[in-house]
Amino acid sequence: MSKYAWYTRLTDAAHRLTVLTLVGGTLYMTGGLVYTMYLNGKKYEDQVTKKTEREAALEG
Repeated sequence: MSKYAWYTRLTDAAHRLTVLTLVGGTLYMTGGLVYTMYLNGKKYEDQVTKKTEREAALEG
């Protein structure tokens, strides 16, 4: 015999699935956000560096 009733086990399974979905989705979205911010930061850094080099070439 099982320790818990079938509806308790079903509710527990649904709850676990919900929590895992929320945690997994949060980690996925956070990873995507961090990756996008990193790439945009690199792009901005390259843009500023090229701009500075261009200005130095015009001045010198």
